[in-house]
Amino acid sequence: MNDAMVHRFACRVVHLEKATHDIRILRLEPPGERLAFRAGQYAKLGFAALPPRDYSMANPPDEPLLEFHIRDVGDGASRYAVRQLLRGETVAVSGPLGDAHLRDEHAGPIVAIAGGSGLAPMKAIVETALRRDPLRAIDLYFGVRSDRDLYLAEHFGQLASVHPRFRFVPVVAEPGGPSPWRSGLVGDAVVADIKDFTHSKAYLAGPPPMVEATVALLRARGLAAADIHADPFYSEEENRRRREL
Repeated sequence: MNDAMVHRFACRVVHLEKATHDIRILRLEPPGERLAFRAGQYAKLGFAALPPRDYSMANPPDEPLLEFHIRDVGDGASRYAVRQLLRGETVAVSGPLGDAHLRDEHAGPIVAIAGGSGLAPMKAIVETALRRDPLRAIDLYFGVRSDRDLYLAEHFGQLASVHPRFRFVPVVAEPGGPSPWRSGLVGDAVVADIKDFTHSKAYLAGPPPMVEATVALLRARGLAAADIHADPFYSEEENRRRREL
């Protein structure tokens, strides 16, 4: 991303919502014109005097508010955003960033695969694609550790009820008991269900082990690397170790 295309401005917190025990949804109001970005991209957010962190936009680009899903990882910006951030506060925003965005030139099927708060960019991609073509063939797989980590199931269920070719598949790795959801690993569920990836593009976001394992499964099933667009969500500690390599 060219630095000249990155915008820096201050946004006001206008909405806060608890999504799960450790994920908070926040919506920010830009000071003037909306941020121009592509569905699936992310921005750097700065809370208080803390170092900025990367978070994906969860809203389609044509909406006036910026939506983010932030998971409390126990320190820094994420902890502050989930535990302390208040409505009316100012958040520094720098973006857009990232290349794992919806490809406008592609009209074929979409396989969107999310883990945890990686649902945010997949939400933006799915909703943007459906607005452009309500009959687009889209599968959204959402992998979580336990039932309590699942969120927005009702929202995507409603989308599926009005878009006949959109399918939402939650996958719970460690269900604590009887569950209405699919169990196991999300990547395994994808390749068990979809036998033919011809003309498809896959978009992935979430914990690096999930993303890397699922990409390997997709490649083994014949999906070309050029048709796989992924953003692993590294923690601050993981980013620090990667910078030291």
